[in-house]
Amino acid sequence: MSIKSSEAGAAALAGAVCGAYLTTLKNELTFYHYDIVSSKIPAGFDGFRILHLSDLHGKSYGSEGFRLVHSCEEFNPDIIVFSGDLFSRSENIFTIKKKVPLMKSLNKIAHVYYVWGNHEAAVPDKAKLLNDRLRHEGIHVLRNESVKLRKGSDHINLYGLELEEMYYKNPDGSYKNLPPVTRNVLNKKLGAPDTDEFNLLIAHTPMPFLTYADWGADLTLSGHCHGGIIRIGNVGLFSPERKLFPKYTKGLYSCETQNGDVLMEVSAGLGKFRINNPEMISICVLRRKHTSKD
Repeated sequence: MSIKSSEAGAAALAGAVCGAYLTTLKNELTFYHYDIVSSKIPAGFDGFRILHLSDLHGKSYGSEGFRLVHSCEEFNPDIIVFSGDLFSRSENIFTIKKKVPLMKSLNKIAHVYYVWGNHEAAVPDKAKLLNDRLRHEGIHVLRNESVKLRKGSDHINLYGLELEEMYYKNPDGSYKNLPPVTRNVLNKKLGAPDTDEFNLLIAHTPMPFLTYADWGADLTLSGHCHGGIIRIGNVGLFSPERKLFPKYTKGLYSCETQNGDVLMEVSAGLGKFRINNPEMISICVLRRKHTSKD
């Protein structure tokens, strides 16, 4: 009996230590820096700093998100991008309203640009109520809209893509045979971009990266995959669509197009269950690639 009790105690202790370790990993914010180099970046935007957040869900980071806000202040961004899932579909409107002070505080650091994710798309009435409050605080909610960001006489184009729930999940809750996000879909929602200019796209899901690139996005900022939920080395195991080893989960990805190399940065996000996959803040710094014309 004493041997069995000792073994049980050791197993319980090991489980507690493992649980504490995983909890530490889950609650440890990590910071990533990416240089985005392109000859299409105008001189006025050389060094422009874009802070990227995604997938907060039910996470709070203290009263009014002060711990997250304090961390973001350290980056001294020019703008802040939030690429969807500011809340979870299961949250009630009272907890959803608590996101407003956080976003208001972030907007004091730099202008915030926010797009819907699949959780907002699942409960559009709740999301619209939140939109009204966010817009009242001066936060830019981009619902298939674009804006020109200006520095002196230079500008870049910022697009915010919103997809309906049908692109994320079927009405019966399954994920098979979802409609593809095509270039035609993007043109209908966002219009055709000027490919001679630098185009920044905020799009919650990273899965259609090649389509975003073909459409004309020079840099896409996405989230959605929560880093693959469980990471083994540099590999994420699951997507929200219940697929194993999704192609895009976390970090910087590139592909070649007829308009040159284009990039996508995928955030592992801030909330939701995760293992070996710390929560993430990233900063993307635009760097002008000099050419013989300069």
